[in-house]
Amino acid sequence: MWTYETSVDWKEEKTGVARCEGKPAIEVTTPPEFGGPEGVWTPEDLLTSAVESCIMASSLFFLNRSKVGFRSYKSKATGTMEKGAGGLTFSRIAVEVSLELDDPAQADAARKAVIQAEKTCPLSNSLKCPVELVVNVG
Repeated sequence: MWTYETSVDWKEEKTGVARCEGKPAIEVTTPPEFGGPEGVWTPEDLLTSAVESCIMASSLFFLNRSKVGFRSYKSKATGTMEKGAGGLTFSRIAVEVSLELDDPAQADAARKAVIQAEKTCPLSNSLKCPVELVVNVG
C-alpha cells in the first residue's frame, strides 16, 4: 500500500495553496466559470492533468519494457464535467497521445504499450467516468 499526503491552505477569496512535502506549492482556485480568477490551476485542471500524467508515466514503463524506441511523447487531454443527478461530475476524460518512433515498424507495439498504460493507470482505474484514449504514432 502507498499513501500520498497533501495539504491545502486557504489564501484569499476562492484561492488556496496546495502543498506536498518536498515539492513546489501550487496555487489552486475555483474555475473561472464558477467565479474563480483566470490563470490559476483548478481542481478540474489538476484531475485532468493527473490522469494524463499517469498515462504518460505508465506509457514510459510499457514502452521501455516492450523495447520501443521513441523520439517524442506528447499528449493533450480534455476533461468534460456535467451536471448530473448527484451534482457536478466528470462524464469523460479524453487523452490523445502522439508518439514519434525511432522505427515505424514498432507502431503496433507502441500502440499496445500506450493502451496497456491507460488500462493499468491507477488514476484511470479510480474514476467513475470513462477515460477515452487516442494513440497517434508517427
